[in-house]
Amino acid sequence: MRVEEVPVQDIATLFERDVTEVERDIQVWVAARQERNRPLVPDIRLLATLSKLSVTSVSNHLRQKSGSLSKIKAERLTQLINMIGYVPSSAAQHLRRQQRHSIGIALPLTSISPEFYLQMLAGVKHEADLLGYQQLIFDVTTESARKEFFQTMPFLGIVDGLITVGLHIEEDRLNILRSQNVPITAVHTPITHPTVIANILPASESALQDLISKHLIQHHGYRRLALVTLDTANPLKTGDASKEDWTRLARVNAYVNALSDNDIDLDKNLIFEVAAHTFEAGCHVFNQIQAANDSLPDSEKIQAVVCTSDTLAAALLTAARNQNIDMPVTGFDNLSIANLLGLTTVAQNPEEVGRSSFRHLYNAFMYQQRKNEYPSFVEEQIDMKVIVRQSCGCQ
Repeated sequence: MRVEEVPVQDIATLFERDVTEVERDIQVWVAARQERNRPLVPDIRLLATLSKLSVTSVSNHLRQKSGSLSKIKAERLTQLINMIGYVPSSAAQHLRRQQRHSIGIALPLTSISPEFYLQMLAGVKHEADLLGYQQLIFDVTTESARKEFFQTMPFLGIVDGLITVGLHIEEDRLNILRSQNVPITAVHTPITHPTVIANILPASESALQDLISKHLIQHHGYRRLALVTLDTANPLKTGDASKEDWTRLARVNAYVNALSDNDIDLDKNLIFEVAAHTFEAGCHVFNQIQAANDSLPDSEKIQAVVCTSDTLAAALLTAARNQNIDMPVTGFDNLSIANLLGLTTVAQNPEEVGRSSFRHLYNAFMYQQRKNEYPSFVEEQIDMKVIVRQSCGCQ
């Protein structure tokens, strides 16, 4: 980590020290490293200096020698190690020296929308195979699995870089990854802290808003539109799990804004939430929509349903057709089932997302070999587009 990134205030608070004193210790350590022409990588001496422990005590703690420190001092030292991203010098040198021609891909493969992730993996594989890189896939499906994955970091020592999809990474974990020379491409999660070298994000949810506003409302004339979306407690939120799911929120806002653009009042009773993008959830919400329609006068009945995934839309469409009910439905993702069922949807282009995510990693590898540092952070947006088929009512 860079010296200016050292969390001086946090260290001072942790060890009950004066901030000025901590800053002075860091400056002395920096001067000593520069005098010896050594890189400013956290070492045992810095740990000892900041914690006011002996080098021997720190070394014994790192070798997990029992009884070397009290429980409180050991816990504080562990926190300090995470804060500054310390890695044993021998391991760090080994990681920097060895090129493995392999990458890790961490994503919620078996959760919300597996086909989307499989298509994205196909894009990564296409690019990686061309350049001789193996791919190690880590299925990180729940919030607890995400925490464990970045706590244990099972990819260290076996990959040159990492692609993460929809996974928030805490700052202390990013510090460790940077000190261990592991660049990351973050997909569908805005993270700008090093060691992330690129974010791959959807351009916006404007395509969904256009589908609702320009096609469903203005072209078809639907005024009573239901929305089927994930609830706020879905198993793996995209982004910081402590905050609102920004992808979910963006799609809800696209629906709300489309109504507002056409002077349609928002009726929150027409927003149906599900726990996951599954057929079972879609069938259940179909029954809810039918029950709602049965209780409404003709002028207030739901005319069309907007779903935030193709899987949900396919379930609703199939259930409606089985009962000979005319229910215009739209989806999101443009999975293969959307084409099979004639589903109007929004294409996210997951294969291009995968190809781009690998290209950013590979470019970082090449840049690092030439310059001995990683390139500046970049953010790329992948365009989405509306795919009109028959499910919305078009012939």
